[in-house]
Amino acid sequence: MAEASSQRAAGRLGDNPGFLAARFTSLAATVSNRALAPFGLRARSYSLVELAASSGGMSQRDIGQILCLDKAHVVRLVDQVVAGGLVVRTRDPHDGRAWLIRVTPEGASVAEAAGRALDEAYTRMLGSLGDDELDTAMTSLRRLAFGLDAEA
Repeated sequence: MAEASSQRAAGRLGDNPGFLAARFTSLAATVSNRALAPFGLRARSYSLVELAASSGGMSQRDIGQILCLDKAHVVRLVDQVVAGGLVVRTRDPHDGRAWLIRVTPEGASVAEAAGRALDEAYTRMLGSLGDDELDTAMTSLRRLAFGLDAEA
């Protein structure tokens, strides 16, 4: 179904931000998971490794907040990625009750290669957008992802 035809067929849903966000999320997750499969990762596990790599170590609480996951989901995700040897848990030197998730050397290498694969996959996915459209879309997505309150 062509873009205009699909949009017409969606009816009122085409003006529903929740539907549009969910549809884009589904498409983006499919692209992400295909690009990450050769690395043995999926979108969430890659996100965890990337957060650990880019931060130098991040608390499980902060990871949950950024990824919008509850504590139990974060623990399971960390367990999975620790088992793969990509991150390790260490005690936070400033709070002995908290765990920091740190990337391993293998995890850093995988994060770098997987990040490049994702960049290429999204370049293909979003290739029909001009530079200005892409910049506007990314600015809007960042604002929607980080600037809004779910309680509103």
